[in-house]
Amino acid sequence: MTLQHDTARSQTTLRRSFTVGGPGMHTGQHAEVTVGPAPPDTGIVFLCGARRIPARASFVVSTRRCTCLGDGVAQVHTVEHITSAFAGMGIDNAEVVVTGPEIPILDGSGLPWVELVRAHGIAAHTSPCRDLMLRETVALRDGESWLVAVPAPRFSLTCVTSFDHPMLGTTVETFGGGTKEYAAQIAPSRTFGFIHEVEALRAAGLAQGGSIDNALVIYEDRFSSPLRVPNEWLRHKALDLYGDLSLAGGLPRASVTAIMPGHRINTKFAALLEERCVTRDA
Repeated sequence: MTLQHDTARSQTTLRRSFTVGGPGMHTGQHAEVTVGPAPPDTGIVFLCGARRIPARASFVVSTRRCTCLGDGVAQVHTVEHITSAFAGMGIDNAEVVVTGPEIPILDGSGLPWVELVRAHGIAAHTSPCRDLMLRETVALRDGESWLVAVPAPRFSLTCVTSFDHPMLGTTVETFGGGTKEYAAQIAPSRTFGFIHEVEALRAAGLAQGGSIDNALVIYEDRFSSPLRVPNEWLRHKALDLYGDLSLAGGLPRASVTAIMPGHRINTKFAALLEERCVTRDA
């Protein structure tokens, strides 16, 4: 079932449940999630014991190196890859039962989640999709980072990254928002870090579950492994944006430009989008 963000459609959920586990990126502790279908208008919800934590911007409690959601009692860390895959593949409703402190990092990209969604199927509800319609151009700045959204017939994303590194430099790419493009061009991109950052994170007690099997490490003159897609570092920033912006309640019908994005500005912008958008049945 192929879905496009620029066509009228019904709400969707998973056809069948699945369970997957593995270490978390930052704690290194084993975590497990069971992802299952949910009724119309549920949205994406994380279940931590008896606590239900919606994947919405108002539940963001931390953006230090990942997006963490919480309700004052329970928290779930590193949600951005699974929420990105749901947004990129057009999944509107799902319940994610979490055992452990964070979502498993798997291979550091969104591809395993995309493959699991495809393997277990997408089911259409009879209820129409509730599109987020942006009423006016909005912009947000946070230091050197900028995010701008302009009303448009469908979601699209232009991402700009700039690093003082001989192999990276300044790169720009635009993505049209279709599910096939997301699965092939964005989902395979792994989380990345510069070697000096990795060492500092480890010293600070973070990235305990990180390895060359689930991250792209950037040295002064080489990558830890061959790139999966061109400009993989930029495409992973785009992957994170899909997940973080979907915390507005879905991806908006807007043309979004992101310059040097990060989880803090991404999630702040999701809250701004939720405020400035109106909801309309597709």
